[in-house]
Amino acid sequence: MLTKNMHKKEVEDFLEGKGDFVKIDHLTRYIKLMPPIEMRKFSYLKLAEVYLGKEMYVDAALAFKNAAVNSVSFREKRENFSNEAKAYVSAGKFEEGDKALRRAMDEGNKKEKEEAYSGILESYRREAEKLEKTNKPGSLTKIYEKMMRMKFSDSEKEEIKEKLLALYEKLGKIKEYKILKELGKI
Repeated sequence: MLTKNMHKKEVEDFLEGKGDFVKIDHLTRYIKLMPPIEMRKFSYLKLAEVYLGKEMYVDAALAFKNAAVNSVSFREKRENFSNEAKAYVSAGKFEEGDKALRRAMDEGNKKEKEEAYSGILESYRREAEKLEKTNKPGSLTKIYEKMMRMKFSDSEKEEIKEKLLALYEKLGKIKEYKILKELGKI
């Protein structure tokens, strides 16, 4: 059993060889014991790692958010909020991802804000590629629609637009197809 005064190595040794859901249970109970702040952050990051492995993206995002709240340095806060945003993108929760991105950007200077934004753009690209490979046109449509409103380069936006037009046609979304087609002529 995990106790409040355990250190990272002891927690890792205890969790080693256990199943993912058992790890989640033990880490959740451990956090409720209110261990020192550094151990809480460590536990939330471990939880996020397990959740990501199980593709439980919303839970991973919440774990990253809690890790950020328990972080002391601005760099750690920014990284954890950025990871929260990326997990929400993977979950298809774009509005929550935007909020997490804003929290990450609040923790940095101009250069760090740009890095956070470019990181989230890359996350959208990867998620779109993943959805293309798994052939999920409904989810892919939503991510492309979101990407059209973001700050991608003109050439990337044109490529996204072409893919979105093809998806609209494939899904029989004639109204959306015509609207998007007309936007290109303006």
